[in-house]
Amino acid sequence: MSAKELLIQLFALPKGEIIFHDYSCALKSLISKYGRIFIAENHICFYANLAGSKINLVFKLNDIQRIESKNKNDIEITLNNNKVYCFTSFQNKDHVFNFMNALLQGQPLSTFSEPTVPTEASNSDQSTIDNTDVEIQFLKSESSTDQEICNFTFPFSLDKFFDFFIADNASLYSVYDHRQNEKDTDMNLTKWTVNEDIQDMYQREMKHVMKLTGVPFKDKTRMHKLFTYKRDQQKINYTCTTHTLDVPYGNCFQAEEKWEVTQLEDNKCILRVFVSVVFTKSTIMKNTIIGRTMAGYKEDYEKWINNVKLRLETQAKQSKSQATYSTHEFEESMKLDNENIFSKILKNSASDLSIQKEKSGLPSVSIQKEACFVLLIAIMIIIMLIQIAMMSNQSTRLEQLEYILLQNQQQRFQLLNDQL
Repeated sequence: MSAKELLIQLFALPKGEIIFHDYSCALKSLISKYGRIFIAENHICFYANLAGSKINLVFKLNDIQRIESKNKNDIEITLNNNKVYCFTSFQNKDHVFNFMNALLQGQPLSTFSEPTVPTEASNSDQSTIDNTDVEIQFLKSESSTDQEICNFTFPFSLDKFFDFFIADNASLYSVYDHRQNEKDTDMNLTKWTVNEDIQDMYQREMKHVMKLTGVPFKDKTRMHKLFTYKRDQQKINYTCTTHTLDVPYGNCFQAEEKWEVTQLEDNKCILRVFVSVVFTKSTIMKNTIIGRTMAGYKEDYEKWINNVKLRLETQAKQSKSQATYSTHEFEESMKLDNENIFSKILKNSASDLSIQKEKSGLPSVSIQKEACFVLLIAIMIIIMLIQIAMMSNQSTRLEQLEYILLQNQQQRFQLLNDQL
């Protein structure tokens, strides 16, 4: 069943009803319901599916009393029964309002072509962000199907760019890493192989399932990507052709990305990103498909470069931490070496001082001890000699006393003899 048949069945429209355009918007209420509004030949329809809560509105043109523009964002549809519905968050409100009124008033629609979906970058010619590590530039979106949407200048060489992003074992941020961050499922990425038809070209494939928003009846789609690259010393040409298999009109087109990576001076390289939409079948939704594709790729590359910057900053912090740790280790080692040297100097200085003292006649500690010991012995000898001398004096005195006593006795004996 085609997408048109599904829409006719969803809104219970008459068979053969022409659906001119559809637009992203929200039904205004206490909690806005985001979905899409479809403008058909005789009806205006709205569909939203928010967290399982589905809203399906169908307004016949004959039941619409008026359509009014309110402030810069809102469009109000008033029915004949005075019931009012307010829609907001249009990407190009004036175009939608004019188209609805022209249809309601029966004016020719040939002058209304589908505009390019504006993006944040279309508010000015260019929006530039300067970063100390990566220079980032998103370019103005045009209606062309082949345009440069952004470019990035990286502070490393072409070889490092290949190793970081393209190689099989990309060390910084591969396409597999990016799709994983976007919560894709059922991912399968092959290795690079030589393209047998084109010299020096390599190719690989990736299949995954991606989540969808704002697409009727679908919340996810199968994706098939074919990658190729060629490189030389100054340039890398890298392409990705994407088929979105399960979206309305998905069999009518394919999206093609092209990276041109060029070596610059001062060990830098620049990545220029080109996007085109190639149609394999004719469709009235061509301008819508182009606009949404360009807006989708711009949003995706904003996420991509933000993740790359985070990885680069993390890598720089880790390198700085390792360098600081190595410096600390070196300083500690130098400190220990200095301490050892200082200890040796102190020992040598003490030894030199001792030698100098000995040479200058100053007693060392050991000599002082020996002198004290000799002095002590000498004192003891002197004391002993004094004691001996004292004992000798006492002995002499005793002999004298005995001699005196002996003379006294002899004198007494002599007196006794004389008396007798």
